[in-house]
Amino acid sequence: MKKIYPSQLNGPISLELAMNHGKLLEGIFSVQEAGIDSKIFHSWKIAGLLSTVPSGKWAKLSLVDYLWLSTLETMRKFGCSKRLMKAVHENLFIKAYSENLGKKTLEENINFLTSLSKKHPLTYDEIEFLKACEQEMKDPIRISTINYNVNYFYQLVLKCFTNNNEVGIVIYEDETFNTYELSIFNNKESNPINLSIPHLLIPISSFIKKFIVDEEKVDFLTITGLLNEQEFEVVRQIRKKNVKRLTITCNDNNTIQKIEPEETGMIKGADAKLIMQQLGLKNYSGIELHTRDGKTLSFTYTDKIFMDK
Repeated sequence: MKKIYPSQLNGPISLELAMNHGKLLEGIFSVQEAGIDSKIFHSWKIAGLLSTVPSGKWAKLSLVDYLWLSTLETMRKFGCSKRLMKAVHENLFIKAYSENLGKKTLEENINFLTSLSKKHPLTYDEIEFLKACEQEMKDPIRISTINYNVNYFYQLVLKCFTNNNEVGIVIYEDETFNTYELSIFNNKESNPINLSIPHLLIPISSFIKKFIVDEEKVDFLTITGLLNEQEFEVVRQIRKKNVKRLTITCNDNNTIQKIEPEETGMIKGADAKLIMQQLGLKNYSGIELHTRDGKTLSFTYTDKIFMDK
């Protein structure tokens, strides 16, 4: 999957899409709810590894913060030094801030849509998005906030949700590292990495999947924007054991997956996890649900391409 630039944009854009992406940055849960040891968390905070986490004892974490903490925890468990952790943090967070990545992304959005308007009339969503970007550019305080929030780690996370790509970080023995993005559709890497030498591979997408199927995180699925109301209703009916038949049309080669549970209405654990991951990572084009109490829910998902630097 190639990195998508505004000049290559081939999908609909809207304020709604931008707002959904923004939900990934909203502080919604505590360190305890994130499942991170408080002592380790504070040691990382003191070491300067959590630049996007607000100060204060009761600071709330966003989903992006949670995924970064999960990345740090994986590095810690594999014996990575704090020096290496700081280098990765510097590359993915501090570098983006020093380069004004948020402002640059806004400027490219405006330039792209302005150029597009000279070729054909913009859609309503495109016009509204352009107006919003132009308004943001006029507000120095908003620009500062955007620069604080938009970083290379956040953009990497977005790539996972956009096309169900596997994204992550690869670390080599000499402590050099790189990010990677692997599409499940064409099996090509957008940023080729050398896997023929010893390395540590940290797939961020695995943390997202774990979050989606974690029953303790169910209250956060819609708040984070991982699931919309329709998708969450499917999850709710699965957990209520109220599914008579579930049909999922998958993005991968448009295959159809039909699940008819036992008379109890219970879908087996592995199947339930797979369904939830497909919903959370938007790896479907259509869903049709028939419940045991006679209700039917049917909806489709249309891929939307995010605007990236």
